[in-house]
Amino acid sequence: MTIIVSLDIETTGLNENQDSIIEIAAVKFNGKRIEDEFNTLLNPGKQIPDFITGLTGIDNSMVRQAPRLRDIAHELTAFVGDAPILGHNVSFDIKFLRKAGLFEYQQTLDTYELASVLMPTATRYNLGALGKQLGIPLPATHRALDDARVTQAAYIRLLDIARELPLDILQEIVELGNFVDWDSGWVFEQVLHDVVKQGIKQKKTSRASSSKRMLDSATQNDSPPIQKTEEPTPLNPEEVASILEYGGQFSQYFEAYEHRAEQVEMLKAVSNALSHGGHLMVEAGTGVGKSFAYLVPAALFAVQNNTRVVVSTNTINLQDQLIKKDIPDLQAALNLDVRAAVLKGRVNYLCPRRLEFLRKSGPSNANEMRVLAKIIVWQMNNTSGDRNDLNLTGPIEREIWSRLSAEDDNCTTETCLGRMGGACPFYRAKQAAQKSHLLIVNHALLLSDVSTGSKVLPEYDYVIVDEAHHMESAVTNALSFRLTQSDLERMLKELGGSSAGLLGKMLTESHNALRPSDFGLLQQKSKRATDQAFRLEQLSKQFFSYLSEFIAIQ
Repeated sequence: MTIIVSLDIETTGLNENQDSIIEIAAVKFNGKRIEDEFNTLLNPGKQIPDFITGLTGIDNSMVRQAPRLRDIAHELTAFVGDAPILGHNVSFDIKFLRKAGLFEYQQTLDTYELASVLMPTATRYNLGALGKQLGIPLPATHRALDDARVTQAAYIRLLDIARELPLDILQEIVELGNFVDWDSGWVFEQVLHDVVKQGIKQKKTSRASSSKRMLDSATQNDSPPIQKTEEPTPLNPEEVASILEYGGQFSQYFEAYEHRAEQVEMLKAVSNALSHGGHLMVEAGTGVGKSFAYLVPAALFAVQNNTRVVVSTNTINLQDQLIKKDIPDLQAALNLDVRAAVLKGRVNYLCPRRLEFLRKSGPSNANEMRVLAKIIVWQMNNTSGDRNDLNLTGPIEREIWSRLSAEDDNCTTETCLGRMGGACPFYRAKQAAQKSHLLIVNHALLLSDVSTGSKVLPEYDYVIVDEAHHMESAVTNALSFRLTQSDLERMLKELGGSSAGLLGKMLTESHNALRPSDFGLLQQKSKRATDQAFRLEQLSKQFFSYLSEFIAIQ
């Protein structure tokens, strides 16, 4: 095993140029064995803010006689030696230390990043939440030594998770990590070395198997597509309302069921609107139970007439509530065979073709590598391909996901079926939507269907718009085109030039496949495209600069 030092600091604030360290701790360990510990308070040379004292328990009197960082720098560097420095969000700790001229070239490891890769569906990755998820006892105080110990324990637990990965997945992550300067790649190299050296029997998977799992999940629902009846049979509002009355099916199913007159009134109104056509607008206050007031008649009407009712929401939270809680409860309470599905925009679904391309070509930077490794691990147990099932932290990860998503206007359902054999999550979601009585969408997708002439959603005659007070802003967004300077710069960077980006990869891969004359022609066209891209980048900077000046004087 290798000596590693888990390090944590407490500071007067978040800015390394303005704030100072008030406590530093380090835990030297070898595997699960702690070798030594280092801990000291530091005099920051300034007042400690009250909120920092409230957070850490460290006040000005405690650090008044404490040494300065420069006084213990030699002792600290001697303690750490050349061992890798481990931290939780280690970039925060290391930027303060490097500002003081310490550990300028030291290797760093980050349990935050490791957790995001190895636990891709975890809801939170802060040290407290991670400790709870990993079963690590947490101290009551927020002090440097306590946090360094928890970080060390979290690292050991994360190594155990990494050792459970299939051998070929471990090997692939290590190989892909070699494309870029990715600190966490060292950890996976160590795990792979230990697994091979110790002869640990690993389960084996493959890229094909993840696609097969997706395809298998797609074929589990063999229900036929919805074919509506010619003349719909109307609902009897009183019969439907009896479900919510005392002694009805809901009161028998739900414990502590509460009868609400407003909910029954709304349910009857929705029943009439579905049965006899026309438009209905309802304003329901908090606590009315509006979801069941429209879901019950919508489900009964859709099943009775073998038709589809679209339910549009503004938020993912409400979508999740409907599909994961309310509709399953409704199915159970009424013993009703109603099929429900969620359909989201293309960007929400992973594209296996794009993922495979990145796995073959390799990542271009550490951020891309982290997201790629996270998705590879996530795919082992996930068949939905829905980004809502994956914790993407921050705009950088979400932007990388968008490049791996099914957001490709040139890829139709038919071409997707031909290319991927039905394994594409977006294709499977559309197939499920075709078979659903209740189809849950968001306002943006509903409006996209309207603006494209009904080319997005399967055929429907009935729609319920929940959270309708957000519809105006949703319409504005749906009918707007938005381009930022960073978007344009990102696309030009992806295009690259003769030695990088898509153009560079195209030249590299076609070098031996083309005749010299054809390759020379391709080089010329690539050079022309590179020059034009550079010119466009300069013009875009000029344009956005002028635009900023114009907006400033308005």
